[in-house]
Amino acid sequence: MEELTRIWGIHENVTPLEIAARSFVMFFIALLLIRVSGLRAFGRSSAFDNVITFLIGGILSRGVVGATPFLSCITGAFVILMIYRILGLVAMDNKLIGKWVKGEKYLLYKNGNFVKENMTKTGITEHDMMEKLRIQVQLNNLAEVEEVNMERNGEISFVKKKNE
Repeated sequence: MEELTRIWGIHENVTPLEIAARSFVMFFIALLLIRVSGLRAFGRSSAFDNVITFLIGGILSRGVVGATPFLSCITGAFVILMIYRILGLVAMDNKLIGKWVKGEKYLLYKNGNFVKENMTKTGITEHDMMEKLRIQVQLNNLAEVEEVNMERNGEISFVKKKNE
């Protein structure tokens, strides 16, 4: 038992072999936690999803380097992922919680008019919008665009006008 505590507990002089063993085990634990959390947590880039990435990475890394007991890191990561799952499920049924947790879409441009209030809220300039238009849609002006939105994940999306 003392040997397990020495390898998996906190101590100052973590050897390369201990780091390797902790990394090996933590890789599979992290993989399991990602599977438990669902693919969304690590496949999207909304603020809600990024919080999980930062926290889980920070917590699990402490277990690898021996800054926090290994089991405590795993427990902390598991609790955070369960909170994430629960909030995600609640947000599916509750629009207010969904808006708070996942954010909301902002209309930035519609039928030839910029929505300056929403552009100010989101910090998006006309130059930012035009840059995304050139990169994503390969257009150099908004003549063929009906509306532009900032999506909940922070991406700018373009809806082309319908051909009549």
